Amino acid sequence: MMIGMQSEILSGLIGFGGAIVGAGSAIWASGLQRKHEARQAQEGREAVHHDAAYNDAVQAVLKTKDLFRRKWRDEQEENWEHQLFAELDRLRLAALTFRSPTLRHRLEEGTETLRSWRGVTHTRPHRADRPRLVNRTVEHLLTVLGDYRRGEEIPQPPQEYTDARDAVLQYVEEQEDIALHFREPNA
Repeated sequence: MMIGMQSEILSGLIGFGGAIVGAGSAIWASGLQRKHEARQAQEGREAVHHDAAYNDAVQAVLKTKDLFRRKWRDEQEENWEHQLFAELDRLRLAALTFRSPTLRHRLEEGTETLRSWRGVTHTRPHRADRPRLVNRTVEHLLTVLGDYRRGEEIPQPPQEYTDARDAVLQYVEEQEDIALHFREPNA
């Protein structure tokens, strides 16, 4: 009788232990499931935010292209430059969202080049190249965004883009030197 009772107690303990292990496994699996669902929800929110930023970037570049097109055709409004800067700010803000450092850098660089669009051809005697170089800068930004969207490698900038960027950098440096010269006290 003692053996039968021990056997029942042992069976009960084994059953109880199995129940504890099963409950622990269920709680652990439930926790993993919640973490997985939370991660998926976060990834979904990031994807929606990323897509919205991408669409903002494309729309800003297309609007910038349209603003310059109207400028070259003398169809711009009074607040043309204000509209241009608003679109370039929108592009820069969207660029901050992208994880790709190459894409962010290229969009920020293109934004600064277009922001200083007057300096695109300042080193050349004939400024008729300005529309072409500005348009090539805008087209390069569209190409970069398209390649990024397709998951392709971001291309090296074309020579005209590099020329425009370098001219703007030189223009900005010269403007800063001029401003510094006028701020220094005359001795």
